[in-house]
Amino acid sequence: MIKYDSSGDSLFTKLFPNYYNDTLFIRGEDILTLEDGGFLILSTDSKPDEIKHTEIRVSRLDNLGNLEWSKIFGISSTNDIAKCIIPYRGAFAVSGSRNNSHIAVQNYIFRDFVMGVSASGEKLWEYLSPINELHSFVSGLVEASDGGLFVVSGNGVEVPAGPGFSQMRWHNYAFKLDSNRQVEWGILIRDSLPAISPNNQLTSGIELQDGSGYAVAGNLIARTPENWFFSGVLAKISPEGELLWKRYYQHIAGQGPSHYINDLAQAPDGGFIMVGEVRDTVNAPRQQGWLLKVDEYGCLVPGCELVNSVEEPQTGGDAKVNLLLYPNPVGEQLQLYFSAEESAEYAFRILDAQGREWRRFSTHLSEVTLLVELGELPGGVYYLQCLRNGKVVGVEGFVKR
Repeated sequence: MIKYDSSGDSLFTKLFPNYYNDTLFIRGEDILTLEDGGFLILSTDSKPDEIKHTEIRVSRLDNLGNLEWSKIFGISSTNDIAKCIIPYRGAFAVSGSRNNSHIAVQNYIFRDFVMGVSASGEKLWEYLSPINELHSFVSGLVEASDGGLFVVSGNGVEVPAGPGFSQMRWHNYAFKLDSNRQVEWGILIRDSLPAISPNNQLTSGIELQDGSGYAVAGNLIARTPENWFFSGVLAKISPEGELLWKRYYQHIAGQGPSHYINDLAQAPDGGFIMVGEVRDTVNAPRQQGWLLKVDEYGCLVPGCELVNSVEEPQTGGDAKVNLLLYPNPVGEQLQLYFSAEESAEYAFRILDAQGREWRRFSTHLSEVTLLVELGELPGGVYYLQCLRNGKVVGVEGFVKR
């Protein structure tokens, strides 16, 4: 642990050696600053016994970083993995996952884990998701205004991966506990494609300031038999657990970019600010920071809420597509909002007034905002075409300054 002053100079550094002989790892997960200037550190410990299971540790430090107490939570028959710690009703709430992946290669058990911890480190209560359901990947925990808890997690599917063993695949998932830690509702935040990924993960969740519900953000990996598609995702959920809308975002830069949203905050105007990264899997720079500001509907392109729906895409027939471009005229970056009634592969190309092609890209999502870098284009009139199966199904013109 390192504490810095307001100028960025370090005030102290504290190292915490292994609590067991030959411990495999002690992994810091979260930190909470207390009113008296002290700290709570949440970690996951790997215990060096024959089972080699993991446990959750909560450590209390004073304002100088000196250890006051340290408590371990978990049972030897499971992996208990810590995720986050928050103040909750005069004490603290800790979230994590409990699973049997250290001893099983199939017939997995994955359970969301939330517990109350007192100021002295005593367990006050515990919530575990049902043992016959696969829930894990808790990455966000928020105290709700009604005294309950909003939990950002994942809903799993066990998939055979070979003779005698399986792998886990995950849908993004969020659920609400009431003030008695009973489940009120749960909601999947998933794409329109049938396949799911082990890397799907919501990374952040918040309760909205106006009481209109909750927002979650993270990444969503959709898969076809030919390829993977990594998108940033933002969704709004009503107080009753209804999915109001979801938006996908991709920054078209380089080849095979992957998109991740790592954190979320609500802006004073009711919109949202998200921070994450874009990785180019082929060319340098391989990893770039990614900052997005959207309105209260999740729109980067103004008016996207007027043409989008959370209904499942229709199949068959001539599907309608919507193209919104912003800004127009455009400088360095064109923001394209695309939606379609039918989920399929859609190709896009940018042509100049003479019909010469300048850019080409594609999507399999039926709703997405694409950020397209156009700095190299000369000034002039251009046309963005949307194609399906080689047939033009939509055209919009724009001016490059």
